[in-house]
Amino acid sequence: MGIQRCSQMSVRRFCLQHDLKRKRHVSDTELERAVVRSIYQTGPSYGRKFMTGYSSMGVRAGECRVGKILKEIHQPYHEFRRQGARNLNPIPYYAEYMGHKLHLDQNEKLVMFGVTHVLAIDGYSSKIAANSTMPVKNNLVIYEEVYR
Repeated sequence: MGIQRCSQMSVRRFCLQHDLKRKRHVSDTELERAVVRSIYQTGPSYGRKFMTGYSSMGVRAGECRVGKILKEIHQPYHEFRRQGARNLNPIPYYAEYMGHKLHLDQNEKLVMFGVTHVLAIDGYSSKIAANSTMPVKNNLVIYEEVYR
């Protein structure tokens, strides 16, 4: 294939001649402190990819090392992530009664045909509480028909 094989000594000699150095190695204790600091700031549910890229860590380390530290520090959360837990919001959604939380959604994909839909969905029952269809999005019509 045209690739010349090298020994370890040849690679070291080449690096010395061309002033090439390895990136600064971060010790495990320093990395652990940085990960704990990041967990304190963001919460324990994020995984190795987020923590590796999280800018306030202040250290550069590979995903594998960060993943090992996360596994050692927060074992229960590591198990949840391993099993596919994707709920990143630590506060669960909760509506106490009908009308407690109302979600507004609009669809403007058909605006070129003169149709705009606006829906109000109840957070407790997930039912459509009100809807309005109009030719152009108009806040007065939305207030009259959806917020009645």
